[in-house]
Amino acid sequence: MKVIKKNLLVIITIVLLAFLFGMVFLNKTDRRTLNVNRNVITKSGVCPPFYLFTEDGDTINPVTGKNADKPYSPRQTCGKCHDYDKITQGFHFQQGADEKAGGTYADRYQWVSHPGNYGGNWCSPAPLYNYLSPKENKSAKEMDMTSFTFITNGCGTCHPGGGPFEFDRNGKRYDKEMERLGYVAGGDNNFDGDYYKAHWNRSGVAEADCELCHLPEYDFKERNKHLLNWNFRWMATAGSGLAKVEGSVKDSVDVKVVYDVNKFDKDGKVSLHLVREPRNETCLNCHSKPQWKKRGASFTANTDVHIAKGLKCVDCHASGSMAVSDKIKGKEVHQFGKGDDPSGMVRNDLDNTMRTCNDCHLTGYLNAPIAKHSWLPSFHLEELSCQACHIPERKVKSALVQVSDVYNTGTKIKPPTKYIWTFYDQNMNYWNHYGELEMFTAKDQPTDPFFPQYAEYKEQIFPVNPVHSAWPGIYTEGKKGLNQPKMKDIYDMWVAHKQDKTKYPELSVIKDDNHDSIPEVNRPEEIDAFIKSVTGYLTQKGYDLKGRQIVWVNNDKMYFNSKEFKMLEKEEYESSPYASVYKYSHDVFPAKAGLGAKGCVECHSLNSNMFYAQVVKYPFGEDGKPVTEPQYKRLGMNGFFVFLSAIREQYIKTIEIPVILYLILLILLSVLLSLNAKYEYLKINQSGLWVIYVLMSAAFLLIYLKPDLNSYILPERLWFDKNHFPFSMIAFLTGIFVFLKLKKTGEVKGNTAKILLTLLIITAISGFFMLIKFEAIEDIVKIAYTLFDVTIVLTGMVAIFYFVRMQFEKLSSGQDS
Repeated sequence: MKVIKKNLLVIITIVLLAFLFGMVFLNKTDRRTLNVNRNVITKSGVCPPFYLFTEDGDTINPVTGKNADKPYSPRQTCGKCHDYDKITQGFHFQQGADEKAGGTYADRYQWVSHPGNYGGNWCSPAPLYNYLSPKENKSAKEMDMTSFTFITNGCGTCHPGGGPFEFDRNGKRYDKEMERLGYVAGGDNNFDGDYYKAHWNRSGVAEADCELCHLPEYDFKERNKHLLNWNFRWMATAGSGLAKVEGSVKDSVDVKVVYDVNKFDKDGKVSLHLVREPRNETCLNCHSKPQWKKRGASFTANTDVHIAKGLKCVDCHASGSMAVSDKIKGKEVHQFGKGDDPSGMVRNDLDNTMRTCNDCHLTGYLNAPIAKHSWLPSFHLEELSCQACHIPERKVKSALVQVSDVYNTGTKIKPPTKYIWTFYDQNMNYWNHYGELEMFTAKDQPTDPFFPQYAEYKEQIFPVNPVHSAWPGIYTEGKKGLNQPKMKDIYDMWVAHKQDKTKYPELSVIKDDNHDSIPEVNRPEEIDAFIKSVTGYLTQKGYDLKGRQIVWVNNDKMYFNSKEFKMLEKEEYESSPYASVYKYSHDVFPAKAGLGAKGCVECHSLNSNMFYAQVVKYPFGEDGKPVTEPQYKRLGMNGFFVFLSAIREQYIKTIEIPVILYLILLILLSVLLSLNAKYEYLKINQSGLWVIYVLMSAAFLLIYLKPDLNSYILPERLWFDKNHFPFSMIAFLTGIFVFLKLKKTGEVKGNTAKILLTLLIITAISGFFMLIKFEAIEDIVKIAYTLFDVTIVLTGMVAIFYFVRMQFEKLSSGQDS
């Protein structure tokens, strides 16, 4: 027996030493080294004084007057030192023009030709919107946006030049090719999708404007003023502030350039404040307003912990020499590091090339705090994205619903065709988004907090905005996906009806059923009225609908009429196959404000937004109110297991914590009573013991149930969750101790011992399953988590009963243990 005990002691010692070795040496996090190849950075680090050049390569010298009436060319000027062609391969310049739409995207959207702003669904969350006409067309009847109107309709304000702002779909420079083909400004030009009604030969093209990003003082307003005037070749000159530009190609007013000689040195060279890394304000000139609509993004120190700490956009969205991924690393490579958005189709081969949360917070890159989640069961970090917990709330509203089937009664919406877009926020309140954009800047965003929805994307749960849609589509039997009518046609139909109720009279059936001031298509008679009206309008306009049918599409339901519809395939994370899903990654909260900071119960409870928030399934039911479902269904989760986890954290653990605390008090009291019995400090009889137990229990209840005392004396709930294992082991080991005492006193066959042994066995088995990660028994593991806590609570209660009984028995027998 002594040999066994000696060997057991040696084994325990070895196990403990191995455990300590693992804790000290194996649980280390390597801090990332700064891997910057300085050889790919321009040797001088800054641009020296340089001459400006015309698009023909001739020197501009305002000091001598040489070519001083011509705009400068970024290609010829910056391209003298920098690889212009490599730079403009970047997706910010191409915006999808160098790719063809493919996969599910192309199967769904018959009208898309490219995956991005150019030829895709640009910045709109859902149809309807202007679509890019094919290159070849037989007539203008079904043509919509051309490469020229892609720029002039507003997309040019966020296009830096180059790509489809410089070259047509055959790779030819617009202005030169238009002259070569003999096309006429404003003419039909063979119904070419790049040249129909275009004025490239007058406006020129917009080459990639390097200063737009690299000159902090760049004047965007001045640049975009000339965009509206079709002064494309002059925009870079105007935006740089080097010259005053006046005139308008659009209004047939000659465009004149007058350079500010004071900004040139005596040789006629310029020395500008050019920076290698663009400032946040530069990026936000283009990204802030679209991200408001899509994600309610604010990008302020008040809403984002990273911006508050001074991080720049390019710290995470790095490119060139500072890029994280080898896919985009290299001198002057302008493929900016990007994430992976479900609805972002541009350059999917470059997804996840940005600096991620793990890149900084698991390595300590640039002294980022190391994230430690050792208290969390490991599967949380596998199934939850960082954003799921660290973006628990949004402070600015975003568009949850975009319907394009009624006329919006809002005000100050530009351009007018956008009156057929009606937006609803995350609480299904009508939102005049474009009216607000007309009135406010991004700095004036009203505060409208909401809790994000969640969706599983590529095996991880993210906070998302899963946009809903309702719109008129064109269905062709035997053809994949749907087409859409022109945005302007639906607008014109509604305008005609509003001006003369006898035109398309069925539209009068569509009413405001939910009394939010905006009519909505939701009742059967409204669906039929809308489909009939659109069919009638397009037929009257001369559209060939032979073999095609107008349908009304509400999320994943395609209605042929109010009684007949077809379910469309969609991903589980999508609300609609024809609407975007936007992940939230910006406006990150501090760690102390993240989900779980108050313990597991923040997510696992019956009133948790993570699982039990009612989320919109369809924007409008027949009563005009949204049709909802609990969040866990959108996540594809089993309701029973979600309920089980909520009961465990909200109720069972709420009992478990005081049970174990009370058990610890009883153990201490038993020790004190044993010492008192041995040394006879005080004379205690059974009545006195009852008084002690009553006072102790009353004080315990007072402290535990009174919030201010509880928070002052006891640790927070998170502390107990972090220490759940050692805390529950107190009850488990005490249970073993009690069972052994019962066995020693010959009570092992009694009910108390039998119940205790059963509980201990179930606890051990449950704990074992909690450590296993086999998918085949995943459901058993989920049950084991709750069963473990139930048996721990019951074991603690049995132990409490034993200790109380033991103390009274000792007093009555006068024996000391």
